[in-house]
Amino acid sequence: MRFSHIRLAAVAALALFAAACANRTGDNTIAEYCADPGRANYDICKQHRDVESVRGRVEQVFGVATDARQRADRAQATADQAMARDMTCTTHTLRQRQVGSCSDPGYTLTSCVQTRYTTRAGGLSILRSINDTECRFNTRVLEMQVRCCHVGPDGADTLTEGRTPRQQPAAQQPVS
Repeated sequence: MRFSHIRLAAVAALALFAAACANRTGDNTIAEYCADPGRANYDICKQHRDVESVRGRVEQVFGVATDARQRADRAQATADQAMARDMTCTTHTLRQRQVGSCSDPGYTLTSCVQTRYTTRAGGLSILRSINDTECRFNTRVLEMQVRCCHVGPDGADTLTEGRTPRQQPAAQQPVS
C-alpha cells in the first residue's frame, strides 16, 4: 500500500508540473509574456520571435504579389481598351540599315526586330534604343522588321522596303 501512495504522489506531482509547463504564460498572450525583457532568452520567446519574423515576410510577399496582380489587371484593362479601338498596324522590312522608323504619317513605332544576319556580316546586333519614332542598333543590320501602328479605320498591310503603304481614307489625311 505504501508503494501505491508514493506512486500516486509522484503522478500527482508530475501532473502539476506538466500543467505549470503547459500554461507558462498565465493569462497573458505569448506576445505579452515575451514583452518582458527578462524573458527574452526563454525558448518560447525565441520561437515566438521567429514565427513573427516569418509571418512578417509572408505578409510582405503577399503584399508584393497583390500589388503586382493589381498592376497586371490595370495593364490588361488598358490593353482591352486599346484593342476595342480600330487599330491598324504595318510591318516594314528594311535592309542594310542601322536605324528603323515609321515613315507613314500618324503611325507609332511599336517594335523593331533584326530578322536576318550572317556571321560574315557581323552576326546579331544589339538594339541600343527604341522609342515611339525610331529604333537604333549598334551596327548596320542585314535586315530588320519595323512594326508601326495607328488608331483609326484602315486595313493592315505588310510592307517591304520600296513599296508604299496603302493610303488612309481622305477623312484621315493630315491637313497641310
